[in-house]
Amino acid sequence: MQAPPHNRQSGFTLIEVMIAIMIMAIISLIAWRGLDIMTRANTQMEVRGEENARLMRTLQQLEHDLAWRTTIELPSSAMDMPEQGAEPTPPEPTEDRQVPPISMLPVGMDVRRLNQIPLQLELVRAAPAAPGQWQRVRWWLQSGTLYRAAGQPTNSYPLPDPKTADSVAVLEGIASFNVRAWEPQQGWRQLPTTSRSLAPASGLEIRLGTRRSAGPVSYYRRVLAFD
Repeated sequence: MQAPPHNRQSGFTLIEVMIAIMIMAIISLIAWRGLDIMTRANTQMEVRGEENARLMRTLQQLEHDLAWRTTIELPSSAMDMPEQGAEPTPPEPTEDRQVPPISMLPVGMDVRRLNQIPLQLELVRAAPAAPGQWQRVRWWLQSGTLYRAAGQPTNSYPLPDPKTADSVAVLEGIASFNVRAWEPQQGWRQLPTTSRSLAPASGLEIRLGTRRSAGPVSYYRRVLAFD
């Protein structure tokens, strides 16, 4: 009689196991890369969201300073009054005196350019923590950082200048800081300007240029109307 055949147990060969492991490794790598891309995108969105939030807070602070600026309460010569101890400038002869140009900016506001500072915006505003008193506020861009400094509140003139210890680094990564004034029937004029103005400005434009790493410069602007 012939013996029954021996039933061999079915299973995977070594090659099949290696192929299965390789497929799982490829799938895991693809899944990990996808998760890594999503994580990086989420991180970049959070960073940009925080940067945009800081930028919006900066523009809002500028708007608050301009909204609290002095109007008729401040003498027109308060911004140009000499410091204490300084000798007054003698008046010019009447026959040689020319009609002064109309100031574009409102009372208590000045925009100038210095040697090491591209642009400096200075204004006199009401002190929120000291009713009835005023203070000088100064904004300027230096080495890619936007600074703000506020002087001590007082109710007498001349107002003290902001001290170096009062300066605060408001925003970093700033490529440009420009201010323009809207002259009625003439359009936007870059500040500061030395040309004669035909009428006082009716609005102000604050423009900030920000740069992220080596990318292009993104510009943000805020337009404020003068009352």
